[in-house]
Amino acid sequence: MRSTLEKFGEALLQRHISRLEVAVLDSFNRLMRKNGLVSDLRIDIEKFMITLVGPDDNELDPARLSAGERQLLAVSLLWGLARVAGNHLPSVIDTPLGRLDSRHREHLVQRYFPHASHQVLLLSTDEEIDEYLFSKLRPSIAHTYTLVHDDTTFTTTVEPGYWWTAGAPHVA
Repeated sequence: MRSTLEKFGEALLQRHISRLEVAVLDSFNRLMRKNGLVSDLRIDIEKFMITLVGPDDNELDPARLSAGERQLLAVSLLWGLARVAGNHLPSVIDTPLGRLDSRHREHLVQRYFPHASHQVLLLSTDEEIDEYLFSKLRPSIAHTYTLVHDDTTFTTTVEPGYWWTAGAPHVA
């Protein structure tokens, strides 16, 4: 009985890992601007290590990925986990666009943020989300706020609106 349960557990784990591999690869390909860079993704169930496979069926060294592409891979892993788990948990994403070039930023803004969860909180710097990206996010935004630090009193206040609109009527 124990042997049967162990085999069942291994098969169940493999099935879930297979679903996760598909979801993470799909997420990564949605976010990447280089189509066809990664053709397959495998997760080792012993070590829980990710192996990327290039279009030539050879392993792709993650060091060949740019810092932005590695960031997208990490986001894809989280997105894939959320999709497979089916749980609707709020997502909090700090400095979401920091290492990304303009095309990767646009892909995240259009393809990930509106679908990451039912509730997404983006904590961006004043240089990450410009007016163009903000216009792309606008249909998915409920509220925007700007944290304003006062160097004389060493306090921070919360003002409605994004940094260039702070003090203006707040997005609803």
